[in-house]
Amino acid sequence: MPLLSVEDLHTYYGEAHILQGVSLRLDEGEVVTLIGRNGAGKTTTLRSIMGIARPSRGRVTLRGDDLTRRPPHEISRRGIAWVPEERRILPNLTVLDNLRLGLRGAGHPDGATAFDEVFDYFPRLRERAQQRGRFLSGGEQQMLAIARGLVARPSVMLVDEPTEGLAPLVVRDLTEILARINARGTALLLVEQTLEVALALSHRLYVMDQGRIQFEGTPEQLRKDPTIQQRFLEV
Repeated sequence: MPLLSVEDLHTYYGEAHILQGVSLRLDEGEVVTLIGRNGAGKTTTLRSIMGIARPSRGRVTLRGDDLTRRPPHEISRRGIAWVPEERRILPNLTVLDNLRLGLRGAGHPDGATAFDEVFDYFPRLRERAQQRGRFLSGGEQQMLAIARGLVARPSVMLVDEPTEGLAPLVVRDLTEILARINARGTALLLVEQTLEVALALSHRLYVMDQGRIQFEGTPEQLRKDPTIQQRFLEV
């Protein structure tokens, strides 16, 4: 049984048919990445899994438990964390207070142990624990968004465009941190525009275009398929 299973999802925004039968799986310990051009349906897939966008048809399960009609807060409490593209940290709260919200939103009590674990991944956040979110750099805000999702020890993290707009050195550091998070047992479903980051992190990839899965395979299989890269990934 997959850890996370998505079966034949159809999602609309108004009259626009965004997801047109998307199916994918995420196994225990995996990093799986959705890649594709802007507007392909990648973010809508994550939003549909999280219950933020409501599918009109299809099914989402976590270890066989049907999540399809559950609200986002229940899905979070069952072990799925969502790190949105816009980060959505609260700018007037400190780093610690943003992390406390991550615990409470997932139904976990406050606890210093959870904070120590995320500070192990993000020592820079420990240094800035009392600083308000609006004073953090873009890279630090992205770290805080990931840490806020991670603090509740989810089984699955849905991470949307983690490296977008970041300097190359920060992208390298963040890629290494995501690999460490996965190595310690958290499965990751990523949306990523940078092909090399996706290839470096992923066990498997799905290429999306116009609301459909056009390719599923390993990084090595994608590297050896220039036709898929030219048709669905090149601008």
